[in-house]
Amino acid sequence: MVNMRQQAEQWLKQTIGDNATFRCGQWEAIEALVAKYERVLVVQRTGWGKSLVYFLATRLLRQQGAGVTILISPLLSLMRNQIESAQAWGLNAKSINSTNYDQHRAIEQSLLRNEVDLLLISPERLANDRFQNDVWSQLQHQIGMLVIDEAHCISDWGHDFRPNYRRIMRILNDLPSQTPIIGTTATANDRVVKDVAEILGTGLNIQRGSLTRESLLLYVYAEPMEHSTRLTLLSHILGSVKGSGIIYCTTTRDCQLVAEWLNAEGFNVKPYFANVEEAGYEDRPTLENQLMNNEVKALVSSVALGMGFDKSDLHFVIHYQLPSNIIGYYQQIGRAGRGIDKAHIILMHGAGDEEILEYFIESAFPSPKQVSAVIDTLTVEPKSRNDIQRDVNVRYSTLEKILTHLEVENIIQKDGSTYEIIDPNAQPDYERWREVTDLRYEELRHMQGYVNETDCLMEYIARALDDPNPKRCGRCKNCTGVESNFEPAPQQIVKAQSFLRQGKPLVISPRKRWIKGLPTVQKITDLQVNEGGLALSTLYDGGYGSQVQSARDKGQVFSDDLIEASATAIRDYWQTLPDVIVPVPSLRRPKLVPQFAQGLAQKLNLPLLMALKHQDQHLSQAEFFNSFQQANNVMGQFSVIQSVQKQTILLVDDIADSRWTLTVLGHLLQVRGAKAVYPFAIATTNISS
Repeated sequence: MVNMRQQAEQWLKQTIGDNATFRCGQWEAIEALVAKYERVLVVQRTGWGKSLVYFLATRLLRQQGAGVTILISPLLSLMRNQIESAQAWGLNAKSINSTNYDQHRAIEQSLLRNEVDLLLISPERLANDRFQNDVWSQLQHQIGMLVIDEAHCISDWGHDFRPNYRRIMRILNDLPSQTPIIGTTATANDRVVKDVAEILGTGLNIQRGSLTRESLLLYVYAEPMEHSTRLTLLSHILGSVKGSGIIYCTTTRDCQLVAEWLNAEGFNVKPYFANVEEAGYEDRPTLENQLMNNEVKALVSSVALGMGFDKSDLHFVIHYQLPSNIIGYYQQIGRAGRGIDKAHIILMHGAGDEEILEYFIESAFPSPKQVSAVIDTLTVEPKSRNDIQRDVNVRYSTLEKILTHLEVENIIQKDGSTYEIIDPNAQPDYERWREVTDLRYEELRHMQGYVNETDCLMEYIARALDDPNPKRCGRCKNCTGVESNFEPAPQQIVKAQSFLRQGKPLVISPRKRWIKGLPTVQKITDLQVNEGGLALSTLYDGGYGSQVQSARDKGQVFSDDLIEASATAIRDYWQTLPDVIVPVPSLRRPKLVPQFAQGLAQKLNLPLLMALKHQDQHLSQAEFFNSFQQANNVMGQFSVIQSVQKQTILLVDDIADSRWTLTVLGHLLQVRGAKAVYPFAIATTNISS
């Protein structure tokens, strides 16, 4: 055993430096894995070195002749960071994920030849039929160690519960009894620890340490602020603090708006969120590397950049809006101050933050009615996901949640691409879902309590996380009595208000094919595709979107301000204007869009052509939640009543909800001879996290 520790300490010094030593608890966790083959749960603060434990344990186990370590990780950004870290520790680490499909076969062959030390996969990979049949079936009896990173994701009491993590429960039964298992997290309170312990099995070795982070200087702006004030405050802060950092926003749209504002203020910042590439920005690995190398002042990020992102000299983390809970907040602020003496942690918030957070809480679980609809349609006969969408009016993301919950709770099973009922009388544990939802509201109240806390802020966080030894930090706003003297200049507020009021146009990506199964469509590739389109704003941006909503609600015409702003956005986006403007007709509001389009035509000096007719009143697109239902709702409801031969058309609507109305009308116009169709909407309805 002495020799094993000496070997580990030698690797530690080689990797970190000659003066490196194990922190209290690190060797104890390694020893429990490599000498006693135990199941271990490590709950330690962010930056403590949890990954060091399983990297060194892997090297020691491999030296003993053990098989590959399987590391289950929740995020691609986290996987990329872990692979780099593992290689620094002398491990041959590979990942099988959705972004490297062309490498899967080669990695699998290396795995089966025992050439890979560490394999990183997502919990969703455990549901992949080919992975189960071709890889897991051969590896499961040879695995040297199983690592469950961010183990709080297993527990539905955890702040970031992921139903697919429950698949881990099944594979635990596949492993030989002496296989060491380690779960790691920084954000597990007593309830989550108890739940994870029940899942990982009796005799779990639980190692918990203090969660206090002495390098973090916590500051809260207790009073809610308008968006314009927060924007000017961000400019002030970024001009005052050194180094690079992260600014967290609740929605994708806010990430874009804040980044655009700060760039206009002269700061090199970039937005970061799920599917950021599809919005026309650089890909996530590139953005992560730019932050790692201090090539940007900040990334303005959604929660997509959080768990496991490891940059030792991150100087600040700022929250533009109220986080939903203390546990997730601790996870995010823990990105900062790992290798430096102090990092600035700043929280600001505004009216309306709670409303957005409550929306996310309410939509976290599907409704019993939605679940029952899926069970009912599968009771008739087994169906694919696409077939289910034809029968059940739920969003694609909601259907994914329903199918995952039903599968991990053994109510349905998947056979290839088809889902079938195991027990038609079974139901998910709705009572537990309700209890978890109630807990989320309680956590939101705790977050609100943090904003108004007058005692030590770090101690408040530690108590919320059930830290066994909470203590005052002596460095936060309340411990030091330091108060910000920031007073926004009136001209800066006016500038920010103008920025928000103007909005920032969004690209409307064209749909490329019909949805499968539409009654009147022979081939999904028969769609006449629109050109890339444009929206002036989002419906909920507090600027032009609010004006759109107000006019619709009150039955008023759209203002000259909206017409002028739209004309400017169109000129800026399309250097060569289309030939003619065609409004989208509506039987509910027959004058609203045509009057707007007429004003727009005058501003752009283009002819207005009333080429479309709305034949029959159909239900609002807002009542349908997936592509099949939305497309089917508008198919056959419109006709082309004037010649559009060889015309390039600006197709104008007030709100782009599902994009299927614009898609169907663009197709009709092109079938009738239009040369190209460019969609434009004053606002979109997208809210995404």
